[in-house]
Amino acid sequence: MISKTHIARIAGLSLLALFAFVFSGCVKYITPGPKADLHVLAPPSIQEGFDTKPSKPFPAGIAAVRIQASGYENYNTRQNGAVYGSGSYSIITTKEVGEQEQFERVAKLPQVEGIIGLNRMLLPKNLTGLQDLRTSAAQLHADLLFVYTFDTKFLDNNSSVPLTVITLGLSPTRKITAVTTVSALLVDTRTGFIYSAYESTEKEEKLSTSWGSRENADKARQQTEGRAFEKLMDEVVASWPQLLARYSAK
Repeated sequence: MISKTHIARIAGLSLLALFAFVFSGCVKYITPGPKADLHVLAPPSIQEGFDTKPSKPFPAGIAAVRIQASGYENYNTRQNGAVYGSGSYSIITTKEVGEQEQFERVAKLPQVEGIIGLNRMLLPKNLTGLQDLRTSAAQLHADLLFVYTFDTKFLDNNSSVPLTVITLGLSPTRKITAVTTVSALLVDTRTGFIYSAYESTEKEEKLSTSWGSRENADKARQQTEGRAFEKLMDEVVASWPQLLARYSAK
């Protein structure tokens, strides 16, 4: 005769096996790494900041580069690479959120001769500050340097703490919000003078079950980052006449 204790033990083991089966079948999405700290590109002292002057480079060629924190990864780069360098920051060598289309808008602005991406072959492996980017831009004869970085976080609506791992499909009512802030600096290649700083934010709320796969979750990241970047470039385009009026050679 089977005792009640033995039956309870079998039931407990069956329940654990069921939980193990359910959770082993859940898809986990690892959220992207952090933004780059743009403060590492700033002059080392207040006086040096005041001493730095614009070179009035217009008409200007522009070199654009995306930087992230050292060791940055997202789902796409884990599959395809495209992260270069370490040290104070790393460089993302692919345009994954529609940047090229937005750069074409900038290339059509008055006094812009063209816009080009920085090539990893012109950059050191150990990236320490703005000088490394300016040196690379100078080798391309780019008068201005446009540096940008994404800060994307996934938030559970029941908590303000950013998620590092999301289990997809676990709860049919769980809502996740993707929030992206993109920040950028427009820098004089010759002198290091910062002409302007830009920033924009976008967010999107979804049920975690609506993604279903890592690819769909990462597509949500890319879409949020793409909209944030488009808003940022709207700001660049809108402010361009004032920037030219102030810094163009008289």
